[in-house]
Amino acid sequence: MSRSYSRGFTLIELMVVLVLIAGTLTMAAPAFGDWLAKSRQRNLASAIDNTIALARTEAIKRNGRVIICISADQQTCTQSGGWEQGWLVYFDPDNSRTLNVNEPIIHHESGGSFSRLSAPGNKSVKSYLSFVGNGKPKLLGGGLQAGTIFVCAPGQNEIRVVMAATGRTRTEHTSTPCPP
Repeated sequence: MSRSYSRGFTLIELMVVLVLIAGTLTMAAPAFGDWLAKSRQRNLASAIDNTIALARTEAIKRNGRVIICISADQQTCTQSGGWEQGWLVYFDPDNSRTLNVNEPIIHHESGGSFSRLSAPGNKSVKSYLSFVGNGKPKLLGGGLQAGTIFVCAPGQNEIRVVMAATGRTRTEHTSTPCPP
């Protein structure tokens, strides 16, 4: 008489494997959350840096003022909040710093993917950046504009997007902790 053996897993073996997988995922979840926060923070800093370069190039190309302003709705500029809300880039030939109906929007960035981040600018870049036809950043009053936007994610170190008075930018990864 021959016995037939079935091949497969017993219920106990399957349960042990599932417990091991659950344990591994539990240990990996905080690291994944940390990685995701860092990634979103780097993406915001990169998007700001790229937008500044775009606005500067467009000002030179159009030989006129191009403005980047904070915009939560991607249709109007706002004076409050940080750059994490999103922004608009538009051509401002009348130098009014008001987005008029006839002024084209060159680019807009939605802040939806930047939730839980903060990106305040210091005084001179708090709510807008402005480039004139030669590519220099200029305040609406005529003075040179330079400043820093501080990109933060809870539990991470600050990333700074620094714009020089020439309009060139650099991104600095610091050891300054972000507020929780």
